[in-house]
Amino acid sequence: MSGDLSALVARLEAVTTRLEAAADKTGGGASEDVGVSVEGYDKVLNDKVAEFYKLSAKIGGEVEEQVQLVKKAFDAQRQFIVIASKNQKPGLEEFKKLVKPTADAMGEAQNYREKKRSSNMFNHLSAVSEAIPALGWVTVSPTPAPYVKEMVDAAQFYMNRVLKDYKGKDDTHVEWVKCLKDALTDLQAYVKANHTTGLVWSKTGGVAKAAAAAAAPPQGPKPAAPPPPPIQAPAPVSSGTDQTGAANALFSEINKAGTNISAGLSSCGLQVVCNFREKLVRG
Repeated sequence: MSGDLSALVARLEAVTTRLEAAADKTGGGASEDVGVSVEGYDKVLNDKVAEFYKLSAKIGGEVEEQVQLVKKAFDAQRQFIVIASKNQKPGLEEFKKLVKPTADAMGEAQNYREKKRSSNMFNHLSAVSEAIPALGWVTVSPTPAPYVKEMVDAAQFYMNRVLKDYKGKDDTHVEWVKCLKDALTDLQAYVKANHTTGLVWSKTGGVAKAAAAAAAPPQGPKPAAPPPPPIQAPAPVSSGTDQTGAANALFSEINKAGTNISAGLSSCGLQVVCNFREKLVRG
């Protein structure tokens, strides 16, 4: 009997050792329970996007300030994808509320460029301003990945101007351009692999609500000051395709509406909303 007891104690000690080792690897805390689509998005954020943040901080000044708004948009979109991975697709009005934090941050990044037209970093700011609408892929169906590519192409003109100004003079700026393009290319690949015909929602769980986004803890360290109030952003540049214009128009309407996003939509905006209602229902 004592032999059996000793064997049992030894087994328990072995299990305890393995659990302690696992806790050490994770810092002793519970990891976030996320789905495949969120894990894929995290890989995008932790690779070229994170490198882009670092290079922007190295350049500093207005470039760093604008890219902090870009980070805000990416973080908001991550939370939106987390909600989609755990909840069923909501109706159009709730969808607009859920996507609004991303749209607001995108608008802030674009508006920053508009306020800095005399900046000697204007080409950098413009490249980011033209590229950031790529995050509007969540509103595009049935081909969101090509939409991301269109936004990369829209930013190429200003990226080329940065390369022309700094190639052979300052490699940091050259690498910054490459990293921006690579980050968006990674985003395109992620969307193609995980959301081929449009944002994928969970088939189980409750219907997504905007309150879930508001209650969720923020990613990363808490900012020193609260974010500025929502501001109206200029409409993102359209690539000329129907779905690009529709996505940009929807984000523009969301930004214009402020906190009461169901009010003040123009007749054009109402048509955009109707079109997206059909896509959301079919999707």
